[in-house]
Amino acid sequence: MKISWGAIFAGTVTALGLWILLYTLGLALGLSSINPQDAASAKSSGAFTGIWGILSPLIALFVGGIVAGRGAGAQTKASGGIHGLTMWAVTTLVGIWLLGSVLSSVAGGVFSVGKTAVQATGVAAAAGASQAGNLGQVARNFGLDANDALRPVNERLASEGKPAVTAAQLEAATRDAVRTAVKDGKLDRQSLVSSVADNTALSRADAEQVAERIETQFNAFQGKVSQTAQTVQTGALKAADATGKVFWGVFGALFLGLISAILGGAAGVNRRQQLYAGTPLVTPPETSLPPTRREVYP
Repeated sequence: MKISWGAIFAGTVTALGLWILLYTLGLALGLSSINPQDAASAKSSGAFTGIWGILSPLIALFVGGIVAGRGAGAQTKASGGIHGLTMWAVTTLVGIWLLGSVLSSVAGGVFSVGKTAVQATGVAAAAGASQAGNLGQVARNFGLDANDALRPVNERLASEGKPAVTAAQLEAATRDAVRTAVKDGKLDRQSLVSSVADNTALSRADAEQVAERIETQFNAFQGKVSQTAQTVQTGALKAADATGKVFWGVFGALFLGLISAILGGAAGVNRRQQLYAGTPLVTPPETSLPPTRREVYP
């Protein structure tokens, strides 16, 4: 059997062109049938478009297989089917080349969403914490409100006629403790108390109170982050399951297309092609012609 790549190429072009033509026809018919006054018409139109989207490639591949089998020259039904199979493979590769970027972005995005959502907060915040000038903003991103943490202490200091501690002073005093908490994902309360007591005019008891409020804020934010990450991860797993079902559908469509192309390739081989493919080479019979003069020996 000799593979005719010209016939396979012709079948591929035919299948792709007919596929686009039929699919466009189905979209035109489906969308034209929608009645703006009837919402149910959109559902029936979507069902028709979906069914037609499955049938149109099968028809196109069958016709492309016929073209590949008929144009392959002397072939048997089996070799015609092989031409249809090869045509289907080339058509599929061209389709993957056209749609590969879309499929890869969908598949990659589904499986990376959960991991990215869980890790992004800690990684981004740790990177931001390395910039001392942005430390206050990083702390606020983690739910730490210096003014809220200082409110009870400052109210008492104001009633006693003493100067209040500003948010900037607290942020400067807790710089190292907050940076460590951002990187590790947990707050060292004793280190925070020591930082506040050593770098402000607050007493040890006041520092304990401020540290307790900061720890409460931090833990509350961490709980929200964990809950959000769990929700996103669950959504990513559901999306992955749905994507798996979609790929099963794609596999089924490709398999049906393969069968259609093979049947078309076999159907495209006519009797004359089979006759030429099955006719053995016949050597001319020996004839008893009289010898020529040069063959006559004395």
